[in-house]
Amino acid sequence: MKTLSSSWFVRARLKSRHIPMLVALGETANLNRAAQGLGISQPALSKLLKELEDGLDVPLFERHARGVVPTRYGEAMIRHARRMLTGLENAFDEVGALRRGEQGSVRIGTILTPCAELLPELIRRVKQHHPALELSIHTGSSRDLLTLLNDDQLDFVVARYFAEPGRTELCFEPLHREPLCVCARPGLIGREMPLAELHEADWVLPPPGSVLREAFDALFQHAGMTPPRKVVNVENLLLVTTLLEKNAMLTVLPRDVVEHYARYGMLARVEVGAGIESGLNRDLMVYGLITRREDLLSPAAKRVLALLREGAQAHGAL
Repeated sequence: MKTLSSSWFVRARLKSRHIPMLVALGETANLNRAAQGLGISQPALSKLLKELEDGLDVPLFERHARGVVPTRYGEAMIRHARRMLTGLENAFDEVGALRRGEQGSVRIGTILTPCAELLPELIRRVKQHHPALELSIHTGSSRDLLTLLNDDQLDFVVARYFAEPGRTELCFEPLHREPLCVCARPGLIGREMPLAELHEADWVLPPPGSVLREAFDALFQHAGMTPPRKVVNVENLLLVTTLLEKNAMLTVLPRDVVEHYARYGMLARVEVGAGIESGLNRDLMVYGLITRREDLLSPAAKRVLALLREGAQAHGAL
């Protein structure tokens, strides 16, 4: 690998002013017009040209009565100078876009429910207003997402907030409540199911310890019953919907998620009666926007955050 001192542009004493000079001479083929376009005097331009020719030790232009004509060395330098000038202009535009939040990358963490409506609407808005901005969406449980946020692996998350040691700098902005409902494959259950039948049914549920599982278990515990025992513990939604499709099983999911899949004929709500449904949502948690230090976010992340808030308001935020 060459050291800086051995690079040709160091030996040739190449300066930033030489680049637009070469481009101007290539376009005008005239010292006076090139100097006028650059806003310098003709002797100053001639001095710049001589400096570069001396540094390269080759003639770049042939002088004629009507102007200058590039030599083969000059043609090569003009071609590369144009590329360099275009690259510098593009770099300036990119820096300006980054400062305005129009380019860059933003890392978002989200739980399941916002994936049905809120996140697709956010992505639509981002693509409409900032098409060059790159989004990375990470889905997971609220606790896992908060850990990633705390470790600076995400810019912000849409999740439920849990106050835990070491998370004192997190800010929570409530967005929506997350009503739950029982569901199955379409046509499996055509009537209202009492609690006793729900207790004996086959279930596919989130693992113990999750917020949704705690709400499900509490439904039976408040009625003086043990939670159902015929349970398959699954986190992956694709596997959940596949198990429901191929088996006579029930599950509990956020209502927005069920309504999304119901539109495609994949899931259907199971009627359970007002008392059971209110019990299932007795300790309903709110999910929202969780950030660390919003003032330290990149311009791109701030722009996406603003669009997320707009979308949440249109979606009926709390």
